[in-house]
Amino acid sequence: MRREKRYIYMDSAEHRLAIVGMKHFRNHLIQTGKPTEDVDALLIKLWKAKVKHRDRRRKS
Repeated sequence: MRREKRYIYMDSAEHRLAIVGMKHFRNHLIQTGKPTEDVDALLIKLWKAKVKHRDRRRKS
């Protein structure tokens, strides 16, 4: 059975926040002696993900 792929779309601020949050979670796992393989895989996907930069200039 194939799993359905899910996509999320983030702007640059959300992307940065997701990476910082995952780093904190990974550090917590390391401190408690739990495995970090899944978090590591997700962090790699986040780092490789393309980020769409919105045009924040006002259109007149």
